[in-house]
Amino acid sequence: MEDNSHVVDGFVFSSVAEAQIALKEQKNIDIIRQRTPLSDPNAAYALYCKLIERKMFKTSVGHGFLYELRHYLIEDCGYSSDYLPNIAISGKGGGDIFADFKREALEEKLQSSKLSIKRMSIVIVALIAIIVGMFVVAFINPNVGYVNTEKKVLNKYAAWEEDLRMREEEVKQKEKELNINVDE
Repeated sequence: MEDNSHVVDGFVFSSVAEAQIALKEQKNIDIIRQRTPLSDPNAAYALYCKLIERKMFKTSVGHGFLYELRHYLIEDCGYSSDYLPNIAISGKGGGDIFADFKREALEEKLQSSKLSIKRMSIVIVALIAIIVGMFVVAFINPNVGYVNTEKKVLNKYAAWEEDLRMREEEVKQKEKELNINVDE
């Protein structure tokens, strides 16, 4: 059994989107038939030329209507086929109706991706510069970091210890002198 969700005016379309476009074209054709007096050859010719010029139809449904109108103008109204503009059918098949839209969307995404890559590259370069700067500062400045801190503290305590020994010696000497002086 055939799925009728893709069928419009006897044409089977490969996707729902194409069938929807064809359905819109069918509605437009119905409106054109109601509002335009196709029995008037000049009105039919003007309509045919305008539809061709504006490229109104993209599906087989629309092209079928244009062919029908062309045939009417040649057979019933006496127009020469050389005088009538030809019906241009794009070389795109089935699912390629949306190729232009897809291409534009992809190009837009590509541009935004390029912009994102450019921004990320700038951020990465800035971060690398900051890291290199931190290493330069660490190697140039001897006061940065805790490598020399232990040595500094030990040297400071050693100097205090030496100072305390010297004072203790002086105090002991003073005590001896005072004890000797007191004993005498």
